[in-house]
Amino acid sequence: MTTERDMTDEARPSREQVLQDVKRIVAEQMGLVPETIRERDALINDLGCDSLDVVEITMEVEDHFDLCVSDEMQEKIRTIGDVTGGVLQLLGEPVPD
Repeated sequence: MTTERDMTDEARPSREQVLQDVKRIVAEQMGLVPETIRERDALINDLGCDSLDVVEITMEVEDHFDLCVSDEMQEKIRTIGDVTGGVLQLLGEPVPD
């Protein structure tokens, strides 16, 4: 998977920045406060997302980070941490197991 643009090391957001941006995107979609969202929260079980919410969150993440998330990757996303890790992977950052 590739990003729509090449990013230099200086232009890449930090893991913490990606996490905060993902929390903000999910919070806006679900009407939540970003500070109440934890990295381990499951989109569906903990945050109340339905399949349409997940699609809309994915689209917003793609727009925000200028990425293209494959259907295969989207199917693996379960938690806020998964979204963050996917973004980092697409930005070319190493993602810990």
